[in-house]
Amino acid sequence: MYDFSKVIEKHVPQAEIDEMFTSIESFSPARKGKPGQRFYLDQSDKRMCFLLYSGTCTIKRNSDSLILSTLRAHSIVGLQDIFHDKSDVQIIANSEIEYRLLSVDELFLHVEDKHLWKNICYMLMLSATRFSEYQKETVGVSNYELICNLLTSLSMESFEIRATTTALEYVQERSLLSRSGIMKTLSSLKAGGYVIIKKGLLIRINSLPKKF
Repeated sequence: MYDFSKVIEKHVPQAEIDEMFTSIESFSPARKGKPGQRFYLDQSDKRMCFLLYSGTCTIKRNSDSLILSTLRAHSIVGLQDIFHDKSDVQIIANSEIEYRLLSVDELFLHVEDKHLWKNICYMLMLSATRFSEYQKETVGVSNYELICNLLTSLSMESFEIRATTTALEYVQERSLLSRSGIMKTLSSLKAGGYVIIKKGLLIRINSLPKKF
């Protein structure tokens, strides 16, 4: 899936990302968030940026409730669609989190003052690379391939998500495929010994055939 924190390239500009987040700490107080807490990027006619310092979140599209991504620290959400009239995503905390919520204008003023545009560019380039990877995994693939890609994504999630989210729920919320079609594929993979699923939870992927 479109995992903002998934390492795709050998080199990730971690130093630049850390510098950006450390700099923002100097003028914006940290806040604590609880599991299930929701955040929106349009507040009082202002576009907002959400900065995640610790914990994990889910990014969901408002228009159809499609889950787009798992968000892990350190990440920024809110710059990818600032030219849209309104943001179409909400952020849902999966765990205890530490975050900061700033208006885009506040962030840009700070970036200009501290000469951090290079850092912002690195973060946006990294996000664009990961979105490209998301498209490869979800666009123009068969329903079976999409289910396999999402099962692989689920296997790499945190223990909390894997222990509380069924394979069916995980795939359906991230693909909008029919429940019956997903269940049929999961049942066939389980019967063939390709995956181990107990009480709906994915325990292990043994192997996933390219065609099924």
